[in-house]
Amino acid sequence: MSWAAQLVAALAIFAGGVAGGIKWHAGQDAIAARRADEIAASDARQQRTLNDAASGRQAARLAQISTQLGDARVQLQSLTGRECLDAGTVSVLNHIGADPVRAAAGQPETAPSAAATDRDVGQHIALCRARYAEVSSQLDQILDIEEARHPVRSAAP
Repeated sequence: MSWAAQLVAALAIFAGGVAGGIKWHAGQDAIAARRADEIAASDARQQRTLNDAASGRQAARLAQISTQLGDARVQLQSLTGRECLDAGTVSVLNHIGADPVRAAAGQPETAPSAAATDRDVGQHIALCRARYAEVSSQLDQILDIEEARHPVRSAAP
């Protein structure tokens, strides 16, 4: 066999090896991509399951808060209804957190607030505490979901 034929044979073997190597690497890349897709799908399923559970817990907590608020309102009806905050105090309290709205020309700035009874105060406190409990519970659920999505990994020494 001449040296030219040997060179052609060697180049053919080399080209076949290169082609086989490229094909093997492409297969490995496809396997890795498939594994990554399966892991992502599994993570998404776990996240949906976690979110469904969190939604159920949140709905149960809101139902409990609503029941407590309803019970408090029933008990508040038994209060005397005596005046405990004068109109000025009620006005000050009503303006906390309110957006300032300018009155139309020719109209008084604000209408005077009526005095508040112990029943009024109790209802507002009960409502405020219920809303606080709702927001607190929602925030806890959001934090739980985020912690599950992004677990804290301890640093290896």
